[in-house]
Amino acid sequence: MLKYKFNVGDALERVGFNMYKAKTTGLLSQETLKKIKNEDTNISAKSLNSLCLILDMQPKDIFIYEETAEDMEQKKKI
Repeated sequence: MLKYKFNVGDALERVGFNMYKAKTTGLLSQETLKKIKNEDTNISAKSLNSLCLILDMQPKDIFIYEETAEDMEQKKKI
């Protein structure tokens, strides 16, 4: 399961990216910004690209993969 390594919502706010900026710049949709603030990692590749741009980071700096029991079961089916 993918998880954020840190509170990405707080990091976005520290660089001045909020709902207003999301609306006016179009870099992240308001829905994506809500997902990020709720620690939901189910975002599109386009949103991930924008997130990397805004935070000046690589995807590996933002996400970590932690294998869950469900992931292990899925892996057995492969």
